[in-house]
Amino acid sequence: MVQFSVDDIVMYGPNGCCKVAAIEQRDAGMYYILHPVHNDHTKLLVPMDNEDLVGRMRHVPSKRVLRDCIKRALEEPLVWIDDSAERKEAAKHVLSFGSEVELLVLVRSFYKHKEAILASGKKATSSDNAILKTAQEHVRDEFSVVLGIDVDEVDDYIHRTVISI
Repeated sequence: MVQFSVDDIVMYGPNGCCKVAAIEQRDAGMYYILHPVHNDHTKLLVPMDNEDLVGRMRHVPSKRVLRDCIKRALEEPLVWIDDSAERKEAAKHVLSFGSEVELLVLVRSFYKHKEAILASGKKATSSDNAILKTAQEHVRDEFSVVLGIDVDEVDDYIHRTVISI
């Protein structure tokens, strides 16, 4: 199991980008104390002996690696699962455990599907829209921290990076 240290910046599943604020002994064992980077008022306790929860934590990449992830995600095929229950479950897994590339492919896939649905005069389902929104927020959250830019600037950064590739 991966070990983390105080002041590490990690992605923590659906909670997004967090700082490891402390490692504390509590009655029930040792815990990572996480604070979401863009929400100082929240504190998350992750039991260090819970492999499932610690498995949702991963270090954020460097700027260079992040740029490579964008390139690799563009080379990956779009993934769309027709069965809505399977699609939700697959998306939930990517949001909790996925890499940057998987997250970017998820965003691209849901975004392109939404465009196609809208072009045909229909509406995307509310659950698909919610998945897309959550995935986009994760990407913006992580990229803003790694790149040291405002969350609102991430979409432009990705667009500029795609153009230069």
